[in-house]
Amino acid sequence: MIERFHAIYDGCIQREGSRELKQWLLATDFFKAPASTKFHEAYEGGLVEHSVHVYDELIRLLKAYPGLNVSPETAAIVSLLHDVCKADSYKVEYRNRKNDFGVWEKYPAYTFKEDFCFGGHGSKSVFLIQQFMPLSREEAVAINCHMGAVNGDWSIADAFRAYPLSFLVHTADMAATIEF
Repeated sequence: MIERFHAIYDGCIQREGSRELKQWLLATDFFKAPASTKFHEAYEGGLVEHSVHVYDELIRLLKAYPGLNVSPETAAIVSLLHDVCKADSYKVEYRNRKNDFGVWEKYPAYTFKEDFCFGGHGSKSVFLIQQFMPLSREEAVAINCHMGAVNGDWSIADAFRAYPLSFLVHTADMAATIEF
């Protein structure tokens, strides 16, 4: 998945600052981090795998909505980079549990501990990306709103109506986290 991420990124994203952003990603644990602590792709390399899955889902959805006219660069940016805020935020800690024989054992588990808190993770991703390269309004809204109303923010529907790409990124993100 790492090679696939690089191929998509390098093949689609040519915006000013994109090389610097990629260098920053390489300096973080983005390519080794899990995507979550326990919900989806909660294993080493899960974050980059999830990002590529979101890209694949978004491309599939965009084929169903050809009238949206989203560039390959925008599709790559909003899908591959929607969770960059998670880089360097997962730590391994050891917990106790009983094994199959009833004996207590320590096991490694991921925990989420940010060094830089910036509100919701959509807004943090937008902020971090824009430290390196500009985003269009549509791209920023799509990344910022990719969690949908998960946190109870029902005003997100207004963003979905104004920027349909934001709804598709949310849908792609949800589809990429569900295992059928």
